Amino acid sequence: MLNVQGLHCHLGGKLLLNNINFSAVPGEFVAILGANGVGKSTLFDCLLGQRAIERGGISIDKQPLASLSPRQLARTVALVPQQQDTAFAFSGLDMVLMGVTPYLGAFASPNRSHRQQALAVMVELGIEHLADRQYNQLSGGERQLLLLARALVQSQQLLLLDEPTNHLDYRNRYRMLHLVKQACKQKRTCVVAILHDPNLAQLFADRVLMLDHGHPLAFGTTTEVMTPYNLSRLYGLTTASAAIAHQEVFMPQHLISTESPQLLIVTGESGSGKTTLLQRLVADNANGTLDLNGILCPGEMRDGLRVSSDIVDVRTRARTRFGQRQQQFDPATNTRFTFSEAGLKLGLDALTPRTSTQQGIWLVDEIGPMELKNGGFAKAIAALLSDPKRKHIWVVRPSLIQQAIDYWQLGSPQVVESDAADAYATIEAFCHQ
Repeated sequence: MLNVQGLHCHLGGKLLLNNINFSAVPGEFVAILGANGVGKSTLFDCLLGQRAIERGGISIDKQPLASLSPRQLARTVALVPQQQDTAFAFSGLDMVLMGVTPYLGAFASPNRSHRQQALAVMVELGIEHLADRQYNQLSGGERQLLLLARALVQSQQLLLLDEPTNHLDYRNRYRMLHLVKQACKQKRTCVVAILHDPNLAQLFADRVLMLDHGHPLAFGTTTEVMTPYNLSRLYGLTTASAAIAHQEVFMPQHLISTESPQLLIVTGESGSGKTTLLQRLVADNANGTLDLNGILCPGEMRDGLRVSSDIVDVRTRARTRFGQRQQQFDPATNTRFTFSEAGLKLGLDALTPRTSTQQGIWLVDEIGPMELKNGGFAKAIAALLSDPKRKHIWVVRPSLIQQAIDYWQLGSPQVVESDAADAYATIEAFCHQ
């Protein structure tokens, strides 16, 4: 029903969507997950033909989107928006009847058959009592159900739902998605829905597309894609799962588990030897006694300040230039440093486990202001924390320790001063305990 291949979209010089690939078949519910501002609504604009595509293709019912006239597209694809207000006193039935617009000729009005069709859909959804009510005087949940009815009158082939539960209460949130799921099963309607709550995707979706800043992070069946690791990586919130009534649900890890992450924080001011301690640990374990992973960031000091740094993949020993001090404060990094794209990529690769079950010891040198604003390596770190059996050694400046504890909900991690006489012995004991 829907096939998206290699989709790229720019606005000005900004890349909004980068190589998006996914598909959906009749009767399937596909959920799109991602944080605010990562390109979900832009993707819908492309699917509706409202935004130009720079590269790649979209086909609907095996026809290229570009070959469909606006009327053909409207008869095939219907949108349920987040909400819709109107300046006119339309009745509930009037709003649903607007779904027949693509089937009317110029200056034509809905006839009795159209009214019967609209009422039949309202009966199916259990909202026929709203037919004579004024739309603007209804609750958010009632309006949203009317917009769903309008969409089903317009097309039962492909429904696009743009955050349909945003303004709904607890009852109507589940009722709305249950009705949509019934349309998938009974009418073979294909549904693509932008959702904010991963647990709603877990309950209702057949497949899930995860978007992260315009990039496809994962696409596949709900069972394949919906994992604590992927959700932690997607939202930057360390996530765990638990079984409730035979259904897996996802929550912030600290709300489910009483077990704090196994974390040792190495702290000290610039030039106090924090990185040197971790370099010694890596050198002493060159034979692979410990499963060491992560990143080191050895730097150049001048007048007591770090002026530049490299980044090293602990596992592969790959190395590249990373940070460079600037005169001006950089709001993008929340520091006076700029960071190279090559260095960021190397770091993300180094902080990604080779398999979903890999544990080991993960070094992060260092947690800085960029991570505490959900940038840099923040999401990769949250994903690593999703497995409580992994151990972590972080370098954190003294002034940022409490912020890091609060940001990742860490409990009371062990802290060692880098200039303490037993600092290296403490690190070794942590690794072997």
